[in-house]
Amino acid sequence: MWFTETPWPPIIGLCIVVVLLFLGWLSQQKTVFLAGVALCLALCGIVFVVEQQVVTERERVEQGLLDFAVAFQQDSMRQGLVNLVIPGPEPAALSYISASADGTRRMAEAALNFVDLPEPVRISDVRTTMSNNDSRAVTQFRASATVRAGGSSDVGVHQPTRWELTWQREKGDWKILRATRLHFMSGEVLQNPFTNRE
Repeated sequence: MWFTETPWPPIIGLCIVVVLLFLGWLSQQKTVFLAGVALCLALCGIVFVVEQQVVTERERVEQGLLDFAVAFQQDSMRQGLVNLVIPGPEPAALSYISASADGTRRMAEAALNFVDLPEPVRISDVRTTMSNNDSRAVTQFRASATVRAGGSSDVGVHQPTRWELTWQREKGDWKILRATRLHFMSGEVLQNPFTNRE
């Protein structure tokens, strides 16, 4: 397990050591200080490369969120009235939701049948909290997209939203257990408009 989510704290620490070693070399003109500078700069590169190779559970969850948003947007353009009459293949977005989370799956299906997202969903302000020995995660984030309701051909409305997803690791993959809509500014829990929709 890697000790940091980003390479910058150790790299900044090594850069501070580089500056101190360089100042030592300026004052004493000993080559051991320059050797230390070269070693620290090499370590900066190694830390950066290693950090890019190590993927933490938090990073896996956040990548799952981004992949889910892409799948949801693409599925929203394929779903709608046609799939209500002639069922098509299961939407890819549902593969990110746990098989045991029936309510969340129904909510996602209802949303996919009701809205079209003609442009990619923008995800921002992502905060992930890990628990249960990194087998559970809660992600809060903001999602904004252009939304068209009910298959309408009208120009969509730009809609910012805020969500909280509860994830659980199942057979090595992260799956969504619960999706909670939050007030965009205050973070208070809101009723999802798709929970009661048939």
